[in-house]
Amino acid sequence: MKPLFSLLMLLTLLVGCESAQPPSSSADSIDNPVAEKSADSSHSTSSPVDDDPVQVGEIEAGRQIAKSDCLLCHGMSGVEARSGVPFIAGMKQDYLVRSMIAYTRGARKHAEMQRVIQDIGPKGIADVSAYYASLDTPWTGAVADAESKSILDDKVALKAGALIAKSCDGCHGEKGRSSKHVNSPSLAGVPLEYFEPALKSYFNGERNHQPMAMFKEMLDGKDDKIRSVAAHYAVQKPQKPPKPTKGHANRGKRLAERCAGCHGYDGNSLNPYMPSLAGSPAEYIAKATIDYRDGKRTEALMQKPVAGLSNQQIRDLAAYFALQTTESPLHKEIEADGAFHPLEDGERMAASCNGCHGAAGNSRMKEIPSLTGQDVRYLARATKDYQIDKRHHKTMTKLVSGLSDVDIEKIAYFYAVQEPERRNKPGVNGDISRGEQLAPACTICHGNKGVSSDPANVPSLAGQDSHYLVSATLAYSNGERSHDSMDGVTADLSEQDLNDIARYFEAQQAVKPTTYLLDDPAKLVEERCSFCHGERGYSTQAGVPRLAGQLESYIVLAMQEYQQGLRKDPNMTAMSDVLSLIEIKAIAAYYARQ
Repeated sequence: MKPLFSLLMLLTLLVGCESAQPPSSSADSIDNPVAEKSADSSHSTSSPVDDDPVQVGEIEAGRQIAKSDCLLCHGMSGVEARSGVPFIAGMKQDYLVRSMIAYTRGARKHAEMQRVIQDIGPKGIADVSAYYASLDTPWTGAVADAESKSILDDKVALKAGALIAKSCDGCHGEKGRSSKHVNSPSLAGVPLEYFEPALKSYFNGERNHQPMAMFKEMLDGKDDKIRSVAAHYAVQKPQKPPKPTKGHANRGKRLAERCAGCHGYDGNSLNPYMPSLAGSPAEYIAKATIDYRDGKRTEALMQKPVAGLSNQQIRDLAAYFALQTTESPLHKEIEADGAFHPLEDGERMAASCNGCHGAAGNSRMKEIPSLTGQDVRYLARATKDYQIDKRHHKTMTKLVSGLSDVDIEKIAYFYAVQEPERRNKPGVNGDISRGEQLAPACTICHGNKGVSSDPANVPSLAGQDSHYLVSATLAYSNGERSHDSMDGVTADLSEQDLNDIARYFEAQQAVKPTTYLLDDPAKLVEERCSFCHGERGYSTQAGVPRLAGQLESYIVLAMQEYQQGLRKDPNMTAMSDVLSLIEIKAIAAYYARQ
């Protein structure tokens, strides 16, 4: 039997496999047809498998498959990455094959990838992987290049762009902060890499909108004018949009997964060629999405994900993204000093919280909780709930509205590592001894003496202000807060019972939770990633992808999907599960710039 035919038979078996669990690393090296052929060849040569990879499939046949099935996302070059997909040019063939098989086995989830792989079949997998593996297109995964940064510092170009932008104020608002026309997007902070082609699409007929097409004559179709106005908007600070009046943000969050590949889970796109949705007016997001769904806007990358969504689902999605906070443009982050000091950043931002929550998070004010003694993940989630109004508190919602998810994490880390202090004055009028007798109903979840045994999900009550504990408990009873375990918890408790329980927990000593301090990205890469992915991300191991120069947004997305169980690989899940969003983004930035 010919070797290639044998390998294709093995591919057929693998693609038909129904197991949802991925093979172990050792199993992969055996089951992967490319690895197996290399292993067979090693009997006749002394060269290691990694130094002499053996190709299966036909490159020219793979080129035709790429043109018909892969062009839209990956491009013929393998580095288009239009929809947040990874660079695959020159990737080792055995890894490409294994990755494609993973979509058919449930280890990776992506409806379009599953459809394509089923359509092309085992031989198609061999051919198209051979084609992309044969390419040597350079990878440039960093989010902004030298040219982008230079024009953002060009005062003459920025001034010229500001003059042109005056004609846009009527719809898009001064400095690109749209407020009068809810169906006109805000342009402040839009990366110029996205702005330029988007503007040109109105001029060349790809997008149809008569008022926008009129600007073609004003700009004379000159790239320097278009680039100047794009740079003007790119350096503006985005504004927080009005609170959505339609749609349910929590339902929208569940739907946002289908948008994450291009726009990021929180609507902050790490790919400058894809627009961020975070902080955009909900009405604009909804209208644009409906237009894609109904064919009024023609872009396959948008039409497929939103096909079949109802108007209500689209409004829910729009409400979720509108409530997210826009992060600073990434080209500005590149111009920073490059130092990694999240705790110092968190301390600086936390200064605005200390007025109520006390120095270093130890509150001395009535009904204001201390933030010490709580796990970083709980603090971050609670803050996010205030931001999206899942927890109802007008003052808190307003104060945290301008924080990005990374900002929230940094503040949470700062408070999580502070030493808890006892309150100097007792709170409510309660009996501590009697409260201790009633407390077991609470310690089942909140831990012995109010020190949580599951601090990431359940808050500690030890040392907390008793006035706050009473009011928070009542908030669950009257519907201001919602949690299955807390709803109706006060049904059998009198006012005095609540006071006694609150005083008991207030009298207990809060304990600083175990917190793993954020590591420097270079150290993380060396300790966690280099063993498999190679020095600086230049992998030499079969079945392990190269990360050096990979698209930054894709690395972030992939690691988040391992954390959430959307990708199944025990090694990657273990490595990524303990990482914060701050660390994930720092690692992605490190590799993208290699």
